Amino acid sequence: MPTVTSGGAKVWLVTGFRDVRAGLSDPRLSRDTRAAAHVIDGGGLDGQALRALPLELADPLLRTESADRLRRLAASVFTPERAERLRPRTAELAGELLTPLRHQRSVDLVAEVARPLPARLVCGLLGLPVEDKILSWTEILLAVHGRAGSSLPRYVAAVADCDLVAALAAAETGADELLNLVAMLVVGGVEIAGSFVANAMSALLESTRQVALARNAPTMVPDLVAELVRGSDPLRVGSFRRTVAPIRLGDKVIPAGELVMLAEGPSDRLDLGTVGHGVQYRVGALLGRVLAETVLERLIGEFPRLRLAVPAGQIPWQFTRLSRAVESLPVEVS
Repeated sequence: MPTVTSGGAKVWLVTGFRDVRAGLSDPRLSRDTRAAAHVIDGGGLDGQALRALPLELADPLLRTESADRLRRLAASVFTPERAERLRPRTAELAGELLTPLRHQRSVDLVAEVARPLPARLVCGLLGLPVEDKILSWTEILLAVHGRAGSSLPRYVAAVADCDLVAALAAAETGADELLNLVAMLVVGGVEIAGSFVANAMSALLESTRQVALARNAPTMVPDLVAELVRGSDPLRVGSFRRTVAPIRLGDKVIPAGELVMLAEGPSDRLDLGTVGHGVQYRVGALLGRVLAETVLERLIGEFPRLRLAVPAGQIPWQFTRLSRAVESLPVEVS
Protein backbone atom coordinates (compact mmCIF):
# COMPACT_ATOMS: atom_id res chain seq x y z
CA MET A 1 0.00 0.00 0.00
CA PRO A 2 1.16 3.56 -0.59
CA THR A 3 2.27 5.79 2.24
CA VAL A 4 1.19 9.40 2.73
CA THR A 5 3.70 12.19 3.26
CA SER A 6 3.30 14.91 5.87
CA GLY A 7 1.98 17.12 3.08
CA GLY A 8 -0.72 14.60 2.16
CA ALA A 9 0.94 13.28 -1.03
CA LYS A 10 0.73 9.58 -1.91
CA VAL A 11 4.01 7.70 -2.43
CA TRP A 12 4.48 3.95 -2.94
CA LEU A 13 7.41 2.73 -0.81
CA VAL A 14 9.31 -0.27 -2.24
CA THR A 15 11.81 -2.13 -0.06
CA GLY A 16 13.78 -5.34 -0.44
CA PHE A 17 16.83 -5.95 -2.61
CA ARG A 18 15.12 -7.83 -5.47
CA ASP A 19 12.18 -5.47 -5.83
CA VAL A 20 14.37 -2.34 -5.64
CA ARG A 21 16.86 -3.77 -8.13
CA ALA A 22 14.05 -4.71 -10.52
CA GLY A 23 12.46 -1.28 -10.19
CA LEU A 24 15.64 0.65 -10.88
CA SER A 25 16.09 -1.02 -14.27
CA ASP A 26 12.43 -1.27 -15.33
CA PRO A 27 11.43 1.22 -18.08
CA ARG A 28 7.91 1.36 -16.62
CA LEU A 29 9.43 3.33 -13.74
CA SER A 30 10.56 6.63 -15.23
CA ARG A 31 13.28 8.79 -13.69
CA ASP A 32 11.37 11.83 -14.92
CA THR A 33 9.58 12.91 -11.74
CA ARG A 34 9.62 16.62 -12.50
CA ALA A 35 5.84 16.75 -12.34
CA ALA A 36 6.08 15.65 -8.70
CA ALA A 37 8.72 18.19 -7.68
CA HIS A 38 6.33 19.67 -5.12
CA VAL A 39 6.34 16.30 -3.34
CA ILE A 40 9.98 15.25 -3.62
CA ASP A 41 11.75 18.57 -3.25
CA GLY A 42 15.45 17.80 -2.88
CA GLY A 43 18.90 17.78 -4.44
CA GLY A 44 18.98 14.52 -6.38
CA LEU A 45 19.21 14.07 -10.11
CA ASP A 46 15.46 13.40 -10.23
CA GLY A 47 14.54 16.20 -7.82
CA GLN A 48 14.22 19.93 -7.87
CA ALA A 49 17.84 20.51 -8.90
CA LEU A 50 17.14 18.79 -12.22
CA ARG A 51 14.87 21.66 -13.20
CA ALA A 52 17.93 23.91 -13.40
CA LEU A 53 19.19 21.91 -16.38
CA PRO A 54 18.08 22.47 -19.99
CA LEU A 55 16.20 19.61 -21.63
CA GLU A 56 19.15 18.54 -23.75
CA LEU A 57 21.08 17.92 -20.53
CA ALA A 58 18.27 16.60 -18.34
CA ASP A 59 16.61 14.12 -20.71
CA PRO A 60 19.62 11.80 -21.27
CA LEU A 61 20.10 11.61 -17.50
CA LEU A 62 16.52 10.43 -17.01
CA ARG A 63 16.60 7.46 -19.38
CA THR A 64 16.90 3.97 -17.94
CA GLU A 65 17.84 2.01 -21.06
CA SER A 66 21.32 0.48 -21.40
CA ALA A 67 21.73 0.45 -17.63
CA ASP A 68 24.06 -2.55 -17.62
CA ARG A 69 26.26 -1.06 -20.34
CA LEU A 70 26.55 2.25 -18.49
CA ARG A 71 27.43 0.40 -15.31
CA ARG A 72 30.22 -1.49 -17.10
CA LEU A 73 31.53 1.70 -18.71
CA ALA A 74 31.57 3.45 -15.35
CA ALA A 75 33.41 0.56 -13.69
CA SER A 76 36.10 0.67 -16.39
CA VAL A 77 36.61 4.45 -16.04
CA PHE A 78 36.23 5.14 -12.32
CA THR A 79 38.86 2.88 -10.75
CA PRO A 80 40.65 3.11 -7.39
CA GLU A 81 43.99 3.49 -9.17
CA ARG A 82 42.85 6.55 -11.11
CA ALA A 83 41.36 8.12 -7.98
CA GLU A 84 44.63 7.54 -6.12
CA ARG A 85 46.62 9.33 -8.82
CA LEU A 86 44.64 12.48 -8.04
CA ARG A 87 46.18 12.71 -4.57
CA PRO A 88 48.93 15.24 -5.49
CA ARG A 89 46.38 17.51 -7.16
CA THR A 90 44.10 17.12 -4.14
CA ALA A 91 46.93 18.03 -1.75
CA GLU A 92 47.68 21.19 -3.72
CA LEU A 93 44.05 22.32 -3.66
CA ALA A 94 43.73 21.45 0.03
CA GLY A 95 46.79 23.58 0.78
CA GLU A 96 45.26 26.55 -1.04
CA LEU A 97 42.12 26.28 1.08
CA LEU A 98 43.80 25.60 4.42
CA THR A 99 46.54 28.25 4.27
CA PRO A 100 44.19 31.25 4.87
CA LEU A 101 42.70 29.51 7.91
CA ARG A 102 45.95 29.97 9.85
CA HIS A 103 45.12 33.65 10.25
CA GLN A 104 41.64 33.06 11.63
CA ARG A 105 40.43 32.10 15.07
CA SER A 106 37.29 30.19 14.13
CA VAL A 107 35.98 28.86 10.82
CA ASP A 108 33.32 26.63 9.33
CA LEU A 109 35.24 23.69 7.87
CA VAL A 110 32.34 22.65 5.67
CA ALA A 111 32.01 26.06 4.00
CA GLU A 112 35.76 26.67 3.80
CA VAL A 113 37.05 23.18 2.96
CA ALA A 114 34.66 20.24 2.63
CA ARG A 115 32.43 21.77 -0.06
CA PRO A 116 34.86 23.87 -2.13
CA LEU A 117 37.59 21.19 -2.24
CA PRO A 118 35.74 18.54 -4.29
CA ALA A 119 34.08 21.23 -6.41
CA ARG A 120 37.47 22.75 -7.28
CA LEU A 121 38.91 19.31 -8.00
CA VAL A 122 36.09 18.37 -10.37
CA CYS A 123 36.15 21.80 -12.03
CA GLY A 124 39.86 21.41 -12.68
CA LEU A 125 39.39 17.90 -14.07
CA LEU A 126 36.77 19.18 -16.50
CA GLY A 127 38.66 22.26 -17.66
CA LEU A 128 36.73 24.85 -15.65
CA PRO A 129 38.44 27.69 -13.72
CA VAL A 130 38.93 26.39 -10.20
CA GLU A 131 38.87 29.89 -8.73
CA ASP A 132 35.25 30.38 -9.80
CA LYS A 133 32.67 30.17 -7.02
CA ILE A 134 31.06 27.05 -8.45
CA LEU A 135 29.92 24.72 -5.69
CA SER A 136 26.89 22.74 -6.92
CA TRP A 137 26.81 19.83 -9.35
CA THR A 138 24.17 21.58 -11.46
CA GLU A 139 26.37 24.67 -11.88
CA ILE A 140 29.29 22.50 -12.97
CA LEU A 141 27.23 20.52 -15.48
CA LEU A 142 25.81 23.75 -16.89
CA ALA A 143 29.31 25.24 -17.15
CA VAL A 144 30.62 22.17 -19.00
CA HIS A 145 27.59 22.24 -21.29
CA GLY A 146 28.12 25.93 -21.99
CA ARG A 147 31.74 25.34 -22.99
CA ALA A 148 31.27 22.05 -24.83
CA GLY A 149 28.00 22.76 -26.62
CA SER A 150 27.18 19.85 -28.89
CA SER A 151 30.81 18.64 -28.96
CA LEU A 152 31.15 17.03 -25.52
CA PRO A 153 33.48 14.22 -26.74
CA ARG A 154 35.83 16.75 -28.34
CA TYR A 155 35.72 18.95 -25.24
CA VAL A 156 36.49 16.10 -22.82
CA ALA A 157 39.39 14.95 -25.00
CA ALA A 158 40.77 18.50 -25.08
CA VAL A 159 40.80 18.94 -21.28
CA ALA A 160 42.01 15.43 -20.42
CA ASP A 161 45.18 16.08 -18.43
CA CYS A 162 44.84 13.16 -15.98
CA ASP A 163 44.26 9.42 -16.29
CA LEU A 164 40.66 9.58 -15.15
CA VAL A 165 39.46 12.15 -17.68
CA ALA A 166 41.64 10.57 -20.38
CA ALA A 167 39.77 7.32 -19.72
CA LEU A 168 36.50 9.20 -20.10
CA ALA A 169 37.65 10.59 -23.43
CA ALA A 170 38.87 7.19 -24.64
CA ALA A 171 35.72 5.27 -23.68
CA GLU A 172 33.74 4.04 -26.68
CA THR A 173 30.49 5.81 -25.92
CA GLY A 174 27.68 7.62 -27.60
CA ALA A 175 27.03 11.28 -26.78
CA ASP A 176 24.34 10.48 -24.20
CA GLU A 177 26.48 7.81 -22.56
CA LEU A 178 29.40 10.21 -22.23
CA LEU A 179 27.10 12.82 -20.73
CA ASN A 180 25.96 10.24 -18.18
CA LEU A 181 29.57 9.39 -17.29
CA VAL A 182 30.43 13.07 -16.88
CA ALA A 183 27.34 13.47 -14.69
CA MET A 184 28.50 10.54 -12.55
CA LEU A 185 31.84 12.26 -12.03
CA VAL A 186 30.22 15.60 -11.22
CA VAL A 187 27.46 14.38 -8.91
CA GLY A 188 29.53 11.73 -7.16
CA GLY A 189 32.67 13.84 -7.07
CA VAL A 190 30.95 16.94 -5.69
CA GLU A 191 27.89 15.85 -3.71
CA ILE A 192 28.94 12.47 -2.32
CA ALA A 193 32.68 13.16 -1.99
CA GLY A 194 31.99 16.48 -0.27
CA SER A 195 29.72 14.67 2.17
CA PHE A 196 32.45 12.10 2.83
CA VAL A 197 34.89 14.89 3.72
CA ALA A 198 32.44 16.79 5.94
CA ASN A 199 31.29 13.68 7.79
CA ALA A 200 34.83 12.37 8.32
CA MET A 201 36.05 15.71 9.69
CA SER A 202 33.12 15.92 12.09
CA ALA A 203 33.46 12.33 13.27
CA LEU A 204 37.20 12.73 13.89
CA LEU A 205 36.91 15.96 15.87
CA GLU A 206 34.19 14.52 18.09
CA SER A 207 36.83 12.31 19.72
CA THR A 208 39.99 13.75 21.29
CA ARG A 209 41.34 10.21 21.42
CA GLN A 210 41.04 9.83 17.67
CA VAL A 211 42.61 13.24 17.08
CA ALA A 212 45.57 12.27 19.27
CA LEU A 213 45.88 8.94 17.48
CA ALA A 214 45.89 10.62 14.04
CA ARG A 215 48.40 13.21 15.21
CA ASN A 216 50.78 10.64 16.75
CA ALA A 217 50.47 8.09 13.95
CA PRO A 218 49.72 9.84 10.62
CA THR A 219 50.09 6.55 8.72
CA MET A 220 46.87 5.41 10.40
CA VAL A 221 44.80 8.21 8.85
CA PRO A 222 43.54 6.06 5.93
CA ASP A 223 42.29 3.39 8.34
CA LEU A 224 40.74 6.08 10.53
CA VAL A 225 38.95 7.64 7.56
CA ALA A 226 37.52 4.28 6.51
CA GLU A 227 36.22 3.71 10.05
CA LEU A 228 34.92 7.27 10.46
CA VAL A 229 32.98 7.20 7.19
CA ARG A 230 31.61 3.75 7.92
CA GLY A 231 30.02 5.21 11.03
CA SER A 232 28.61 8.29 9.27
CA ASP A 233 27.81 7.03 5.78
CA PRO A 234 26.88 9.99 3.54
CA LEU A 235 24.54 8.07 1.25
CA ARG A 236 20.95 9.11 1.74
CA VAL A 237 19.08 6.06 0.50
CA GLY A 238 15.95 6.41 -1.57
CA SER A 239 15.35 6.95 -5.29
CA PHE A 240 12.11 8.33 -6.70
CA ARG A 241 10.44 7.09 -9.88
CA ARG A 242 7.10 7.65 -11.63
CA THR A 243 5.13 4.77 -13.15
CA VAL A 244 4.37 5.23 -16.86
CA ALA A 245 2.56 1.87 -16.98
CA PRO A 246 1.23 -0.54 -14.35
CA ILE A 247 3.98 -2.61 -12.72
CA ARG A 248 4.03 -5.46 -10.20
CA LEU A 249 6.65 -5.20 -7.48
CA GLY A 250 6.45 -7.85 -4.80
CA ASP A 251 2.81 -8.73 -4.28
CA LYS A 252 1.46 -5.30 -5.30
CA VAL A 253 0.49 -3.88 -8.67
CA ILE A 254 1.23 -0.16 -8.84
CA PRO A 255 -0.95 1.72 -11.35
CA ALA A 256 0.37 4.12 -13.97
CA GLY A 257 0.91 7.71 -12.94
CA GLU A 258 2.00 6.93 -9.39
CA LEU A 259 5.04 8.18 -7.49
CA VAL A 260 7.32 5.41 -6.21
CA MET A 261 10.24 5.53 -3.78
CA LEU A 262 12.78 2.71 -4.15
CA ALA A 263 14.40 2.43 -0.72
CA GLU A 264 17.91 1.03 -1.04
CA GLY A 265 19.51 -0.78 1.87
CA PRO A 266 23.20 -0.78 2.89
CA SER A 267 23.99 -3.99 0.98
CA ASP A 268 22.40 -2.64 -2.19
CA ARG A 269 24.46 0.48 -2.68
CA LEU A 270 27.33 -0.62 -4.85
CA ASP A 271 25.12 -2.73 -7.13
CA LEU A 272 22.16 -0.51 -7.88
CA GLY A 273 21.63 2.32 -10.28
CA THR A 274 23.23 3.67 -13.44
CA VAL A 275 23.39 7.42 -13.17
CA GLY A 276 21.54 6.73 -9.95
CA HIS A 277 22.76 6.29 -6.43
CA GLY A 278 24.88 3.16 -6.89
CA VAL A 279 27.42 4.48 -9.39
CA GLN A 280 27.39 7.99 -7.94
CA TYR A 281 28.14 6.49 -4.56
CA ARG A 282 31.04 4.48 -6.00
CA VAL A 283 32.56 7.54 -7.66
CA GLY A 284 31.99 9.65 -4.56
CA ALA A 285 33.48 7.00 -2.28
CA LEU A 286 36.61 6.65 -4.40
CA LEU A 287 37.26 10.39 -4.56
CA GLY A 288 35.92 11.10 -1.08
CA ARG A 289 38.41 8.84 0.65
CA VAL A 290 41.35 10.43 -1.17
CA LEU A 291 40.03 13.90 -0.31
CA ALA A 292 39.24 13.08 3.31
CA GLU A 293 42.58 11.38 3.96
CA THR A 294 44.48 14.31 2.45
CA VAL A 295 42.53 16.98 4.33
CA LEU A 296 42.54 15.25 7.71
CA GLU A 297 46.27 14.55 7.60
CA ARG A 298 46.99 18.23 6.89
CA LEU A 299 44.46 19.54 9.40
CA ILE A 300 45.86 17.42 12.22
CA GLY A 301 49.46 18.17 11.29
CA GLU A 302 49.16 21.91 10.67
CA PHE A 303 46.57 22.98 13.27
CA PRO A 304 47.64 21.58 16.65
CA ARG A 305 44.89 23.48 18.52
CA LEU A 306 42.07 22.44 16.21
CA ARG A 307 38.87 21.62 18.12
CA LEU A 308 35.10 21.81 17.79
CA ALA A 309 33.62 25.20 18.63
CA VAL A 310 30.26 23.71 19.69
CA PRO A 311 29.21 20.47 21.38
CA ALA A 312 28.97 17.55 18.94
CA GLY A 313 25.23 17.30 19.50
CA GLN A 314 24.74 20.83 18.17
CA ILE A 315 26.38 20.18 14.80
CA PRO A 316 23.66 20.57 12.13
CA TRP A 317 23.08 17.93 9.46
CA GLN A 318 21.62 18.34 6.00
CA PHE A 319 19.46 15.63 4.46
CA THR A 320 18.60 15.31 0.78
CA ARG A 321 17.56 12.24 -1.15
CA LEU A 322 21.09 11.99 -2.48
CA SER A 323 23.12 12.34 0.70
CA ARG A 324 23.20 13.01 4.40
CA ALA A 325 26.02 15.24 5.52
CA VAL A 326 27.20 17.66 8.16
CA GLU A 327 25.83 21.04 7.08
CA SER A 328 28.34 23.18 8.95
CA LEU A 329 31.29 22.41 11.21
CA PRO A 330 32.36 25.38 13.37
CA VAL A 331 35.83 24.88 14.81
CA GLU A 332 38.46 26.83 16.73
CA VAL A 333 41.81 26.76 14.93
CA SER A 334 43.94 28.84 17.32
